[in-house]
Amino acid sequence: MLRQEGIQLAKGQLNSFVGWQRLLGRWHTHEHIPLVLDTYYQSFVSLTRSIQVLDKQLAKRERQDTRAARLKTMPKVGRIASLTLLAAVDEVDRFGTSRKLVSYSGLCPTVRSSGERTEYGSISREGRSELRAIWVQIAQLVVRDTSRSSARLRRWYSKVASHRGKKTAIVALARKLLTIAYRILKDRMVYCSSLVGKAA
Repeated sequence: MLRQEGIQLAKGQLNSFVGWQRLLGRWHTHEHIPLVLDTYYQSFVSLTRSIQVLDKQLAKRERQDTRAARLKTMPKVGRIASLTLLAAVDEVDRFGTSRKLVSYSGLCPTVRSSGERTEYGSISREGRSELRAIWVQIAQLVVRDTSRSSARLRRWYSKVASHRGKKTAIVALARKLLTIAYRILKDRMVYCSSLVGKAA
């Protein structure tokens, strides 16, 4: 609508209160534009305030849970990833192995067996979809990372990608990261690169 009026917005202008105020303070040739803008601005204010309240609650919960701090020692794992895992898992001891946690997340591959032949298909997608989404995103961030802390994970990903392709390798890396997270919670430890080489 604004482009039709010849108004070019700066990148991210509608993501800040200052950007909105500049836009609302302009003179517009048509009377309906200020009305529409004001309506959207009220929605922006309401949503932004709600997000700020939620962010404070999440920060408080993060400070109160030492498990989140340990998970955040992993490359590219932040507040949302750590708290999402903790909310979904609760007590990690209820999972006997990391494989059971991976299965719970729906990141394990489907298996088809016939006679002596076993074929592995796409992931099951059963279980907690939020865990799948978050840890696949973390895997993608790790692959693009250039820091030393994620170097061993990137090498592991590259090795898998060269044999199985990039998409499969991303999912495999997400499983690897979730396995490492399980070990961190189970053993009450922080991340170290030696965990990358350990089997599930």
